[in-house]
Amino acid sequence: MPDYREVVKGRIVSKDGSRPLSGAQVSVYDKDLLASDHLGTAVTDSSGKFEVEFRWSDFKDSPFEDRPDIFLEVKNPVTGETTKTGVWDELSGDLAEDDSVEVMDLGDVPVS
Repeated sequence: MPDYREVVKGRIVSKDGSRPLSGAQVSVYDKDLLASDHLGTAVTDSSGKFEVEFRWSDFKDSPFEDRPDIFLEVKNPVTGETTKTGVWDELSGDLAEDDSVEVMDLGDVPVS
């Protein structure tokens, strides 16, 4: 099986969704039963957007796991507070035309 590139992206916004959160540290994880896999970390840009790239092999650690169960930990640069999101189970996304990368867009993610 090829070791596909995967991308998780989104936009971190205030809890009420009214403004983007720039400079937030976003860590992306694959939730597993025993220990979650850290897939990467990014810092949001001025519009709150982030993107983390990883390989299929970074989360595929059992024959029963076909898709990542993604959650985020977001550190607010203003308050210093870290928010853990819910889990996007068996997340899938859009494949590039040449099947070289799959992009999973979480859209707007509100945090405290």
